[in-house]
Amino acid sequence: MKQASIRSIQASNADTCSTRSVEAGVRTAYGSLATPLPPLITDEPFGLIPFRRDRSASNTPKIRLELARARYMLVRLDSEEALVSLQRVERQIALTAGQDMLALYSEVAAMRAASLVLRDDVSAALAAALSALRLDSISPTAHVARTVCRYVYLHLGDMKRLDALTCGERIEYPDRLRAATAVFDCSVDAMIELRKLHLNSAQELAEHALNMAQYIGDASPSIDVLPASIIGQVLFERGRLEDAHALIAPRLPHLRRVGMVEGVLRCYCLLARIAAARGQSAHAQAVLADAEELAIKRNWPRLGVASLAQQVAIHLWMGSPVEATGCARRLEDQIAACARQGGMPGFEMARYLAITHARLALARPNGTFDVQQLHSVYLDCLSRHDYISAVEVALLLVEAQLQQQRQDEAFELLAALLRYAVSAGLLQTLVDCKDSVGELISKLGRGDMPSRLTDAHSLRAYANLIDARRRARRVSQPCAGVVVTANARRGLSSTTSLSERERMIVWLMGQGMTNKQIALHLRIAPETVKSYAKHLYTKLSVKNRAEAVTVAARHGLALLPEKGAAASVARGRIGGT
Repeated sequence: MKQASIRSIQASNADTCSTRSVEAGVRTAYGSLATPLPPLITDEPFGLIPFRRDRSASNTPKIRLELARARYMLVRLDSEEALVSLQRVERQIALTAGQDMLALYSEVAAMRAASLVLRDDVSAALAAALSALRLDSISPTAHVARTVCRYVYLHLGDMKRLDALTCGERIEYPDRLRAATAVFDCSVDAMIELRKLHLNSAQELAEHALNMAQYIGDASPSIDVLPASIIGQVLFERGRLEDAHALIAPRLPHLRRVGMVEGVLRCYCLLARIAAARGQSAHAQAVLADAEELAIKRNWPRLGVASLAQQVAIHLWMGSPVEATGCARRLEDQIAACARQGGMPGFEMARYLAITHARLALARPNGTFDVQQLHSVYLDCLSRHDYISAVEVALLLVEAQLQQQRQDEAFELLAALLRYAVSAGLLQTLVDCKDSVGELISKLGRGDMPSRLTDAHSLRAYANLIDARRRARRVSQPCAGVVVTANARRGLSSTTSLSERERMIVWLMGQGMTNKQIALHLRIAPETVKSYAKHLYTKLSVKNRAEAVTVAARHGLALLPEKGAAASVARGRIGGT
């Protein structure tokens, strides 16, 4: 009897050492948890050990239930609720000693990484994803960790590590979390192709992701925002502004509730660029102001920085350098805060600053700035295979060379840009260039170019196409006091006009508001909004809201009636609060 008792004590001590080694392994691989782990071994009498095991067994259903809830919240892109569930799981796992402990921690770490990506905390997300793969590289959620790593490496511009990771599987999954991961993974591939200016393959991959998102259905209305934003950007670059707007605008209400910063940022910036290209500067500014408010509300500094950078460009285009300078100062403050907190990669902050300073300097008659810094940003974009950003920087370099009377060098760089544009099908970014660069494009189309550009003659047709689009845009943009004449030229009846209230309602529809939200904003009954909507559909000869917004915006009927209305919307009441 005494020997049996000794053997029992030795076995218990062995279990104690084994459990401690498991706990040490978890802490080494997983790092510190959001909730500290309680001690797995206590000084309880050995007679209580069977009771502890029974309690551990009873925790297993709770753990599986919380994991299922966390999965569901991730599919819905609700990062806050997912993290709450994962914290509960961590506390319950800490009370459970078993062989699958590492696998459970790996699953929790993978889902935590996905939640942190939704919050745009990429550094913590990468650490959690790598921990999940170290703990168990074949766990049911290992694909989630790998996809998070791929996105973060793309975001950080680490192309070597990105290329080292294989793509996710390309099949339909019965598990919604796996399906959502496949959508995101395919979208990452589409973003890579878009950065390389492979517009056809980017659109195909994004369309494939969009089709996979349909499997998830109503469980996550925002899951298709990222692939839709990529398709919209491709359509925009090809000059199909109406198609891009019709694809993105109906998704705007979902962006304000839940979603991922990458898709939200792309959608807001794209809608602002579409409005600016149509000559609707007030609309573009209101969209960007809404994005800035959302960035503060959701603690997304990257969205705020992108919004301010684009506001600077639009203010300068409108001839408002004072407002542009104010936005630039706020941009510098936000980037300084991001640098202290580590919220953005250094090269991305440098790009925003260099582009903003260059735009402000080029808007002044004798403005000077560090051209070498802008050129360094251009080379950095090329080294990271981010050619779509390199085009934006290169257009500023062309403008700077023209300002410095270096026309031959400007011609050479512009010709190189057009070669990329022809092969990629890039159009709208060049159509939206400054007038000085546009005049250079016109000269290239006429054949008025330096003699050493021997291959530039093959680019004349594309240069003429860009020049024709620029001239057509100047003619078609509505001006104050000539809306009726413009309507007749575009095909609407000369009697088609909207009242001030109708113009406001159709504009708010374009912001993604529901009838109830519009009613709250305008302090009228929802039935009154429905009545206005019916009259709008009749006047514009359309069948639904999306068509009404598209037609009204195209014909200059969706402009805000006054700046005060845009300001009130931008201050936060646009969400119906």
